[in-house]
Amino acid sequence: MASRYFDGLIRFTVVNADLSGLWRSYLDPRRGQVRADLLLSVIGHALRAQHPGFGRYVAVVNTDGYVPGLNFVFGVAEGDYALVFTARLLGELLVTRILKEVIHEVGHTLGLGHCENPSCVMHFSNTLMDTDRKGPGFCPRCMVKVRRALIHPH
Repeated sequence: MASRYFDGLIRFTVVNADLSGLWRSYLDPRRGQVRADLLLSVIGHALRAQHPGFGRYVAVVNTDGYVPGLNFVFGVAEGDYALVFTARLLGELLVTRILKEVIHEVGHTLGLGHCENPSCVMHFSNTLMDTDRKGPGFCPRCMVKVRRALIHPH
């Protein structure tokens, strides 16, 4: 479903990851949130080992995540790996919200930064309303960057 927004130029897998066993190590009990960047660094290689043959890996986890300096994150990405956290995406638009965040995080794995266009999927979401406002697709400027990243990888 999400791959169609990349014009067929990339294969990636999205898994609903049961990471509850790892949460204890990365859960901040005061915040009730998982330290997203630390969890990502641990599970990235495990995702590649469990699901070989893909260019990008996204784990969707049913918890709340944060990174230092932010109250929460909908997702986090580094290298070929990304996490999307569903705790704040709940509601009747859950599937659409997850789709947008997965595409957004895969965009980061391709080297894209945040976009100023509020309807572009790469626009930074500071609130759930921001996520709902933007579309699941890339604006023309970001799509050029996606194609460049996939056709001429560094």
